[in-house]
Amino acid sequence: MARGKDHARKLAEEQARRRRNSAAHRSLRRRAEKGAGARSASATPPADATLADDSDATERTTTGDMPASAAASPDRDDAATPDDGDPTASDDAPASDDATASDDATASDDAPVVERVPTSELKAPVWLAAGEAATADAGDDAYAPRFEPGEEPGGEPAEGDEARGGTDETLGEEEDSEPEPASAGDPAGEETDRDGDERAPAPERASVFAPAHGPSDTVAEDDQTAVHAPVDDTAVMGPVDDDAPTTAHESRAASTPPWEDEPIPDTTDGGGHVTRNKKRRTAWILPLTLVAIAVLYVGAQALMSTTVPRGTEVLGIQIGGMSDTEAIGAVGDAAVALEGEDLELRAVEESFALPASDAGLSIDVDSTIAQVTGFTVMPDRLWAHIAGGGPLTPVTDVDEEALAEALESAAVQLDGPAQDAGVTVAEGSVEVVPGRPSVTIDQEESATRLAQAWPSTQAIDLIAQTEPPTITDEDAAAFAAELETETFAAPITLVGEDAEATIEPATIAATSTVEAGPGGLELVVDGTALAAQIIEANPDLTTEGENASVSFDDSHDIVIDEGSPGITIDGEALGDAVVAAASSMGRIADLPYTAADPEVSAEDLGLADFTEIVSSFDTPLTAEPVRTQNLRVAAADVEGVVVQPGDTFDLTEVLSPINEEEGYQPAHVIVNGILTNGMGGGLSQMATTAYNAGYFAGFEILDHRPHSVWFTRYPAGRESTIYTGSINVEFRNNTPYAAVFNSYIDGGRLHVDVWSTEHFEVTTSASPKSNVKEPGVKEVTSANCEAKGPGQPGFTITNTRTVKLDGDVVEETSDTWTYKPDDAIECVSDDDEDD
Repeated sequence: MARGKDHARKLAEEQARRRRNSAAHRSLRRRAEKGAGARSASATPPADATLADDSDATERTTTGDMPASAAASPDRDDAATPDDGDPTASDDAPASDDATASDDATASDDAPVVERVPTSELKAPVWLAAGEAATADAGDDAYAPRFEPGEEPGGEPAEGDEARGGTDETLGEEEDSEPEPASAGDPAGEETDRDGDERAPAPERASVFAPAHGPSDTVAEDDQTAVHAPVDDTAVMGPVDDDAPTTAHESRAASTPPWEDEPIPDTTDGGGHVTRNKKRRTAWILPLTLVAIAVLYVGAQALMSTTVPRGTEVLGIQIGGMSDTEAIGAVGDAAVALEGEDLELRAVEESFALPASDAGLSIDVDSTIAQVTGFTVMPDRLWAHIAGGGPLTPVTDVDEEALAEALESAAVQLDGPAQDAGVTVAEGSVEVVPGRPSVTIDQEESATRLAQAWPSTQAIDLIAQTEPPTITDEDAAAFAAELETETFAAPITLVGEDAEATIEPATIAATSTVEAGPGGLELVVDGTALAAQIIEANPDLTTEGENASVSFDDSHDIVIDEGSPGITIDGEALGDAVVAAASSMGRIADLPYTAADPEVSAEDLGLADFTEIVSSFDTPLTAEPVRTQNLRVAAADVEGVVVQPGDTFDLTEVLSPINEEEGYQPAHVIVNGILTNGMGGGLSQMATTAYNAGYFAGFEILDHRPHSVWFTRYPAGRESTIYTGSINVEFRNNTPYAAVFNSYIDGGRLHVDVWSTEHFEVTTSASPKSNVKEPGVKEVTSANCEAKGPGQPGFTITNTRTVKLDGDVVEETSDTWTYKPDDAIECVSDDDEDD
């Protein structure tokens, strides 16, 4: 009987082993390991009971000790019931004698024990195991767990488990199954205990299920085959109630990671010997390898951190293999030279040059070299040392303020309006002058482009807004072709009143220019210059005009001749006539004429101002004929002299040259009592007469000087002499009208008249003579001594002139002069002086 029961129990254990190896069971076991697939059950201790320590709990959960009963969760009841509705699978099933003995042992403990038993360790009764064995051939569906809608065991897809685990029969062939411990008192159990040190596998991860002790767990003494309450390994445990009470032992167990509490499970080979999992033993190889590689990598980076990768080039300098210090020195020298080179800032074929340093551009040498030196963990740096660095972009510094000033200076030179294309005609050659669009530099955008382009290039095209010119290069080229093929292709003929002129293309070209007109480019001929060439070659084509003049008749009245125009070629109209002739079929046109103004016109002379005599003065002549003749020549020179407003009357200039060719004769002059002959003797009388004429016209007196002795024929103190190079008579016409002088001898007197338009009102007054000195006798021993009697005494006198304009005094000047006494001349010899 007992042997039969043992056989049935072994069959149940075999069925349990097969279930443990099923895919569903493995999923539940993983859930149990994660704390999601099983629930903790604790015995309800008496009120005076205390918890045992962890060591006691560990002793009570050996492989051979099993709880008398297992309290399944309410969710488990339905899931553990077989599909065939076997009523024997209930919590009221009788327990075996072994279970009763286990309960007695547990009841003898002073404190409750919290056990965590995997679902795979919960045994089913023999009668239930037999039923399950009977249904095993029906397939694994009889043991499939039941889940709530939408739930999968362990949170993994069922098909994944099915693919990994296969059927129960397939899993039963695997060697990683664990033997089930036998019941107490069973020979098989004793054998297991004997071999446990060698063959017993490591315990499964603790289940969240814990056996509970209570009245329902009481077992019958006479039932030797009773086992624990039936537990379906494939049943899904209900969720743990967050509000359920938790003991201190459960809290510690839950907070301890499974890998710290449980040993690594071993596997058994086909002979039953325990072998360590090879994957566990080799798990450290990969991390150690990675650490070694990382150490080598970091070391290589540190070793290469102060060296420039080979093949590195910057600013045209090979710096590969240099240390960072050497590279900084080499690149620094090149940077200084590059910063001193001129930038060429270009805009529409115009350029502006300045050094890069003046534009605020410089190279940050340290930052440039730091791109390829210094410690880093980036792999590209190490790869550059292996494969070569290649070109290195320099790091630049930009002084934004200096760069903006440089662009502003460039804009001053490069900005400008559009310039039309043109055509030049020189020496018979027609050339096209290219135009230029308007340019407005975008200084901000150009500064950005310059900063980005330098130092890769020194020539930068600036960003500018442009507008094309009105006359393009194509327009200019077409006009130049027209000139060469039509205008300058052959001579033209201009026909006048009595003659005609033929003009060669070279003559036309020499006086022509091309200008931009409203309709584009136009040929402009300098008609005045061309007319002069035509008149020089054909004088019969013109007649000269008569100049305007002023003269005086025998009655000394003014005679005005306004002159007459001549006939000449109209230079202003000639240019258009030439262009019209060059464009016509016969290349012929009429010669334009116009009146030719005389060289001196009435306007030039101011003839309209000569309306009356505004001032006149005269002085008596002497009895010396030669002296009078000299005065006649001088009067002829003064007659007709025109002084325009603001001009100066200069007597020496009017009379010069004073020589025989001009008609002057030598006459007696007395110098310091010595009678001598002098060229133009008597001209001091013209000086005195002209001076007074200007004096009373109100002109501004600039220069004059009275004689040293007074001659009674002249006004005392208001007279002048003349001596070329030292003494002169000058005055300025300070009126708004032109004035013309007339001089003549009439009635034994010398006259000077001023013709103009009356402007000033002039009056004069003289003071009494003072400081009078009678003349004495002066002895002269010279051979050409001329004796004479005493003349006028010496004295001092002041003359005052008052000038009014429209009744207001505009000038009042006084001129004081002192005369010497006119001594008698007595000629003596040297012997007489000795006596």
